[in-house]
Amino acid sequence: MDSIEKISYQCSHITDVGCMCDLNEDSVYCSKDLWLIADGMGGHACGEVASQLAVEEISSKFAKTGQLPAAIMSAHDKIFEVSTQNTTQSGMGTTIVALANTDNNYQIAWVGDSRAYLWESKRQRLSQITEDHSLIVRLIKSKLISKEEARTHPQRHMITQCLGSLDVTKIQVDTLQSQWKGNQQILLCSDGLTDEVSDKDLANILKQDISNQEKMTILVDIAKLAGGKDNISIILIDSPVLEDPSIWNKLKSFFMKD
Repeated sequence: MDSIEKISYQCSHITDVGCMCDLNEDSVYCSKDLWLIADGMGGHACGEVASQLAVEEISSKFAKTGQLPAAIMSAHDKIFEVSTQNTTQSGMGTTIVALANTDNNYQIAWVGDSRAYLWESKRQRLSQITEDHSLIVRLIKSKLISKEEARTHPQRHMITQCLGSLDVTKIQVDTLQSQWKGNQQILLCSDGLTDEVSDKDLANILKQDISNQEKMTILVDIAKLAGGKDNISIILIDSPVLEDPSIWNKLKSFFMKD
């Protein structure tokens, strides 16, 4: 299946089925103030149903309330309800990573192991700004395994919570808030990218002087060359701030000196 690329407002996105899946169970959503990636699971078409339900419920609730964590909790309840009412969809679920934008401020919220990264082009610095809800993270924090061992650990794909989970009584939606600065981008992605592409290789592509679409296409190609064992979805969102305000403040104070 060919990759799907689109441009929407200040972002670009791509989704690809990968090399070893018959169906793309990721769902991607982009609007002027909300961006989502949901990575569905559950086998057959159930993962696709769960991720699509998440996108529909979150975007609808957020449009009405502007409350991102509450919208995600509503999506969890919706998926749980559908999966328990239909035996063919029992056990379906999805991760979620979302970014909501208000003027020059943003909030990121997530459940599971879909991630958000901050890319600062002037500093040439990439930072993972979400923390996976996964067994591996717990093992690393407990110092039971190293980060190097985590890359090949047999349970590296085990997440500790997802939307629609039947095993977790109450999910925890993690959030972070910050303010955009100039020369920044935020990358949202499913684990189909990060399982195959290292942070070093990710940074090397983001710093290239090419379009966002080209960057994402290259990242998908690298992931597929490395095996492409899962669906691959990426959203790359540009900062709405053209330049770092601190630079202009420094120049202003310099020229206003007596």
